[in-house]
Amino acid sequence: MLKGNYPNPFNPITTISYKLGNISAVTLEIFNVKGQRVNLLVNETQAAGTYNAVWQGKDASNKPVSSGIYLYRLTAGEHIESRKMMLMK
Repeated sequence: MLKGNYPNPFNPITTISYKLGNISAVTLEIFNVKGQRVNLLVNETQAAGTYNAVWQGKDASNKPVSSGIYLYRLTAGEHIESRKMMLMK
């Protein structure tokens, strides 16, 4: 279950929180509005519990991304959930 990110809008760091009800293979990805993956924050099996992932507004090459709206998608087993966030510089 995706809890959201804080702060939103953010500059330059935001924390994305989520909760797992049971052990799951988890991915947490960041996408731009064109649907292109910008970064992969989590890609591992995790036990039930509450987790926080920090995104520092950078792409997979560690370069800062531009201001704008980004989507983040949590996939935990069969469960998929997405939300929007805004980076303001």
